[in-house]
Amino acid sequence: MHRVAYSDRDETGPDPEFAKPADGTVLKKTWLVGLSLMTVETAARTGSSQEFYSPMYLTPGTSASEQPIPLPDDDATTRALSAFDRNDTLDSHKVGIIYIGERQTLESEILPNVMGSADYDSFVSGLGTLVKLKGAKFNLHGLDRNDGADGEYTYCWRDRVTEIIFHITTMMPTNLEYDAPCIQKKRHIGNDFVNIIFNNSGLPFNFDTFPSDFNYVYIVITPEARATFVETRARARQDGQDQFYKVQVLSKPGFPSISPAAEAKIISGRSLAAYVRLLALNASVFSLVWAARDSGEYISSWRARLREIKKLREKHAHAHADATVTAIMQPMPAALDGLRGTISSPPGTRDSAALRRTSATTLWSEGTNRSSVLTTAPEMERTGSSDSRG
Repeated sequence: MHRVAYSDRDETGPDPEFAKPADGTVLKKTWLVGLSLMTVETAARTGSSQEFYSPMYLTPGTSASEQPIPLPDDDATTRALSAFDRNDTLDSHKVGIIYIGERQTLESEILPNVMGSADYDSFVSGLGTLVKLKGAKFNLHGLDRNDGADGEYTYCWRDRVTEIIFHITTMMPTNLEYDAPCIQKKRHIGNDFVNIIFNNSGLPFNFDTFPSDFNYVYIVITPEARATFVETRARARQDGQDQFYKVQVLSKPGFPSISPAAEAKIISGRSLAAYVRLLALNASVFSLVWAARDSGEYISSWRARLREIKKLREKHAHAHADATVTAIMQPMPAALDGLRGTISSPPGTRDSAALRRTSATTLWSEGTNRSSVLTTAPEMERTGSSDSRG
């Protein structure tokens, strides 16, 4: 799977408090720069501006087609920018994680688990970064961020292109008095296309253990040399790093077997988390494509953002190019008049006005108080007089 775009979301996020009320009204202006949008925010009174970072290779050249295109300050542009911002800066995926304890086979036995073995905990912690749910500012894919209904923490993984939010059943609260079938947990894993099963039951995993129309793929992890609880406690290392595991990808009937782990693979504990995470990411991407096969193509968030930028460019690029050409061509008649005067006049009768009009630098600085003509008019007149006398 090729991934060519990236996000600098965690490194160059905007500072919402860059300007204080005393700095005055904040003015905003947006430009199209290549296939990026650049917005500059400046406080009118003090000139304090929002910092903006851009990779050097995105800096445009000087050709008209590559110059920044200013977007108009109108309602249509505001709506277009709002549509662009509604697309995530990362392709976001959700993956469920379920722990099956010893001799457990039924959903009603498995979902109430609130803890797992030491090697399971080590595996989960290797999948990503522990994040707090309450007040989280990123897409949690349904996990509660306000009242702690789905626990206090979860694990997520992110690079410059993609993020994965893990729905971990053992990290979600269990209340058998009010929610005996654990519907609160099932509503997450039951809607995840991909689930990771850490099968420590000692029994084969049954694909239909968790009935759902949306579970396309199960990634089943089974200890290759299973030990009892007492034997595990007696090991020098209990985190599973020195153990080996069998990893197999099981697909729903009718779903293509596209994973290299469709046939079981033996993986070391040290490599287990990274390997399973990659399997889950690839399976999630394909599941999204598969789910959209009847309604049309699957469009990732990056592709949706690119489409919005292209719409803006198609709408405003021609108008900007026409305005640029008009601005460049406007001084040309005056320059041509000067050239005609130079050609038609004898060498001894040229005046300073004609020479000034034919100055290339004066042409570009027209309308300013700067001049590229270093020789004053009287000096040129004197030169012309002496030439005529000769």
